[in-house]
Formats: sequence, C-alpha cells, structure tokens
Amino acid sequence: MRMRQVVLAGLLIGICLAAGSCKGKAKAVAEDDYAVRVGIPIAGTLCSAPFFIAHQKGFYEAEGLNFEDVRIDWSQRAQLLTTGQIDVTTHLVSAMIQPIANGLEVKMPLAIHTGCIKALVPPDSPIRTPADLKGKRIGTDSMNSSATIIVQRYLAELGIGTTTNNLEVEWLIYPNSELALAMERGQIDAMAANDPIASIVESQGRGRAIIDTGKDDYLKDEYCCMLIASSAIARDHPQALTKFTRAIQKAALWVLENPAETARLMGEAQYVAGDPELNGRILATYNYRAVVSDAETAIERNARDLQRIGLIDSSVDVQALTKNTFIALPGVPDRL
Repeated sequence: MRMRQVVLAGLLIGICLAAGSCKGKAKAVAEDDYAVRVGIPIAGTLCSAPFFIAHQKGFYEAEGLNFEDVRIDWSQRAQLLTTGQIDVTTHLVSAMIQPIANGLEVKMPLAIHTGCIKALVPPDSPIRTPADLKGKRIGTDSMNSSATIIVQRYLAELGIGTTTNNLEVEWLIYPNSELALAMERGQIDAMAANDPIASIVESQGRGRAIIDTGKDDYLKDEYCCMLIASSAIARDHPQALTKFTRAIQKAALWVLENPAETARLMGEAQYVAGDPELNGRILATYNYRAVVSDAETAIERNARDLQRIGLIDSSVDVQALTKNTFIALPGVPDRL
C-alpha cells in the first residue's frame, strides 16, 4: 500500500511538472493551512465588535479559515503589521493616512462602520455650532489621534485653521480619562474623543455633542474604521485574506442587526468595559454594513483633506496612495 502511494505521488508530480502547475497547487495548500494572526486590542473596543463576533459566532470557521487572536497594544499596530507579528487588525482611516504617506505599506480591503467620534462642549456652553469653536481651547489625548484629525478636517471645511501653519484654535493635551474633568473646570472649552468615552460623558450629562461623525452631514456617510491588512498577507496569502474579509463583513452585518446582543456578549466575555446597555445603544448609532468600495472613498477623501490642511506633504500623490492602499479582493462582495 505504501509503495502504491509513492507511485501515485510520483505520477502526480510528473503530471504537475508537465502542466507547470505544481507551484500553484502547493501555494493553494499553503494558503488553506495559513493561520491568520488577528490583532485584537488588549482592552477591547466597540469598534472591534465584528472581530469579536466573527470569533464567537463562528464566522471564521464558516469560511474555513485558520486564525489566531493576538492581543496587542493598538498604539503599536503599524509596527506589528510591518514586522509580521499580526496580519490584520482594524483602525480609523484618518489616523492611518499620515503613516501611509510616510512609507507604511498596508492594504485596506473593507470599510467596516461609520460613526464613533465626537467633539463635546459643556451642557451650558454658549458654543452652539462647530463654527463657534474658532478661537476656543480644545482638549484631546494626542495630536495624532483620530478624534483630533476628524475635528481638524471638520473645522477646516468651515474655513477655520487648526494646524500650525494656520492655527485658529488652541489644542491642549490631557489623558482621555481627564478630558471631561478639564472641561468642567473650565480648562478647555471643548473635548475631542472616540467612543465609548465621548458617549459616556454625553450620557452622564457632562457634555453636549457639537460634532458627531455619526450624525453630521459632512461625515455621517463616511466610513471611519477600516480592515487593515499587512501587504505581506495580501501578497502571499490572498485566499486567506479573502476568507477573513468575508467573515468580518458577515460579522459586521450581524452587529448591525443585533447591537444590544453584541454588547451583552462582549460584556459577558469581559472583552469591553462599560455598561452593556449603553454600549448597545452606542453600537446602534453606527452603520455596520461593511462595504468594500467605501474603503477606497474614505482613503482618498481623508488623504485629500489631510493634504489640504498640511498634515501630509503637498508632494504626495493622493491617487497613487489610494491605489496602493485600497484592495478589492476577488470573491468579496461589495456589500451584503
């Protein structure tokens, strides 16, 4: 029996060599066996809900995908992607454009959801519109954060300078946990933050949204969070990346249809902190219908806005940056 297997294997090798197809078949087997390393934040976030659901509800297995969850510090995601320690993760496109313009090579095959960033003012503040932020002090946790960049883009659209070459607001840095307190003490006039912090402050009656990316006309239809993949997995294991992307797209739809249940499951698993009821209400404000083509739109729009306000150099070819970053994977529908 063993000899027969050897003979059959030899015949198959001969056929492959004659047809010139051995390499392709070997690669296909390798891709089927490849375990995708999924970067998950040490402290889970609402934005990564589809990653949690894809694991918990078996969407990865349904695609026949081998995977490994890797808990990471999200501040190191770019380094982990480029060094091959993770293959995929999620992040806000607004915070990825500058690293990409500076040489970071990643791919974005899917736009996951809208919403999740707000600028808040005290409930009794005389500030009534975003335009009223001109000349005011805005607190944020970092000048490189997605919340800061979103507010910069929004105010620039109104003709208000928010960067060093045209500064018409004052930026002050505080830890996220201290932003609301700084606002209450009058140290800042407004705060820029991601959810759940922004929505928690709002729900406690300590802040009023003056900019809400889930509702404001300028940003409500723009997808903020992307599926980010290393260039290596896109090049070497495209089938595995395709399976992963389909799984996340299906999981995102599940989150869209079941926000309260998603929040409950995340809370039970201690994946994300906070009140599950509030987290469910927050998730319900996002559009989780993940779309392929909207990833390309968001990349280009963010790049053009950041170039306009001077956060990326004027010499950057936005069309080339978009083309090199966006990837439409065969076998992944534009939307479900």
